[in-house]
Amino acid sequence: MTIREADYFKFAGVESTRFGIRNVNVTSGMQEEPFGSSRSISEISVRGRSKPFFQHVKREPLRFQVSFAFEDAWDKQKIREVCRWLTEQEYYQPLIFTSDNERIFYAMVVDDPVLVHNCLSQGYVNLNFRCNDAYAYSPAAVKTYKWREKSRQINRTSFQQGERQHTILNSSGQITLSPLAVKWNDYPSDMKWEQLK
Repeated sequence: MTIREADYFKFAGVESTRFGIRNVNVTSGMQEEPFGSSRSISEISVRGRSKPFFQHVKREPLRFQVSFAFEDAWDKQKIREVCRWLTEQEYYQPLIFTSDNERIFYAMVVDDPVLVHNCLSQGYVNLNFRCNDAYAYSPAAVKTYKWREKSRQINRTSFQQGERQHTILNSSGQITLSPLAVKWNDYPSDMKWEQLK
């Protein structure tokens, strides 16, 4: 799902339905929105060489513009509350569009928020959001497993039984690594994986 398809949204833990605000498209025709974050290439140029040395790709944080319309006329108190809620956050807040609960943008309003209205307390707001990262996040996934067996206690207090490979017991009966254990450096450099045993 895309941002433009969503009817409602949730920002900083507050749902837009609380203020009677919905996500709208104010342009006609096909809708545009970011397909991915802006990228730039970091390179170093050296005199006498036409081909620069590639360093890395730098990703810019996501930015997008949205329009939120009031379903009903507003009063002074309501418009002030909405302004504080959307534009006065001191740090990035979770922004979730209801059509796509699988994407969470951590965003804040930047640039100049604009209120477009008809002088009858009806209209919409144009906002530019900037995210804290080049990516959207997914919600935390928690999976719970039910344990069907009873707890089991192992009463062995020594390592005398069983097979130990590349380990030895020290004088206290504790297990330690053998100094004679094979290391990667012990294998010839031309040895193939199939020859390892």
